Amino acid sequence: MFERYTEKARRVIFFARYEASQFGSPYIETEHLLLGLLRENKVITAKLLSGLDSVEVIRRKIEAATAHKEHISTSVDLPLSNESKRVLGYAGEEAERLSHKHIGSEHLLLGLLREASGFAAHLLNEEGLTLENARKEIATWPPEAELRGATGERTVEIHGRTFSFGYILKASRASRDFTWIKREWKPADIVVDKEQGGICFDVSVADGKRFQIQSGGWTKEPCAVCDWQLEAGDEGFTNGRRWICAECYHRFIERNDSGGSAWEST
Repeated sequence: MFERYTEKARRVIFFARYEASQFGSPYIETEHLLLGLLRENKVITAKLLSGLDSVEVIRRKIEAATAHKEHISTSVDLPLSNESKRVLGYAGEEAERLSHKHIGSEHLLLGLLREASGFAAHLLNEEGLTLENARKEIATWPPEAELRGATGERTVEIHGRTFSFGYILKASRASRDFTWIKREWKPADIVVDKEQGGICFDVSVADGKRFQIQSGGWTKEPCAVCDWQLEAGDEGFTNGRRWICAECYHRFIERNDSGGSAWEST
């Protein structure tokens, strides 16, 4: 079904499924596709909407309009709603209208806007984006499938930063030998060497003199894949020693029913 989809478009579907599971929805609705789209394609956020402000407004409106239900496991393969199925069909038509061989996230946006009765289209219209305006702007963009880094190398965007595809692939594969448990990251105690100025994580060496404990002194923890800094209250995954941010875990580490990762299937 997704053979013609670009990597970004496939990740939009992946993130939409994740969003639906977090809301406890039995179906992937148009608003979940929209959240997945805004999470994956920062160009759309920057060029067609009011940046992060619009993203936050849209998410708050969706949360306010959605009945709170128990989360559904991300291992459950949630189906698309009828509206969302039509959105994907429209996306294919929009790609053909632009003579694009592949279906990208920009075509998914147009599909969401064409499903005019959907919640996603309503939200986008409220942010000032119409189908006509989006079509005009997107017609000036190069097809998403042709986008690469400046050197032609395949790239991956994580937390707004661009990484080499090969680097992230290597880092994620190295992390799959471990079991990762979901946890909220909290500042860790450290020991400060008062003589030489260094720090140590082994609090058992503290003697109250040269080596003194500083409670919560370690205030940030780098993700083992993308180096993004987890701070107090951030959701992450840990193997007991190292941490991975939620985005990298769900995109590159989490295993699907076949034993592989979502990363390997894109």
